[in-house]
Amino acid sequence: MRRRQFTMLAMDENSTAKARWARGKAASLYQQARELEQDRGGDWRARARRKAGAARLRSEATRYDRIASRFEPFDDDQAA
Repeated sequence: MRRRQFTMLAMDENSTAKARWARGKAASLYQQARELEQDRGGDWRARARRKAGAARLRSEATRYDRIASRFEPFDDDQAA
């Protein structure tokens, strides 16, 4: 039985797909945070809870952005 060999091209395509997914997830979380902060109803406690929730969403979105940057293939032309 022959063992399957992984090529760099296949890994790059897989990494690109993962990066695209993570960027989409981050964009979705940023959008949810914006929508949450736009709601001005309620008393000061409700606004504080929404602000804290939006901050948590933004920090999670930042985490997904970092994940996406790890999966994106490094291009030597961009390094210069």
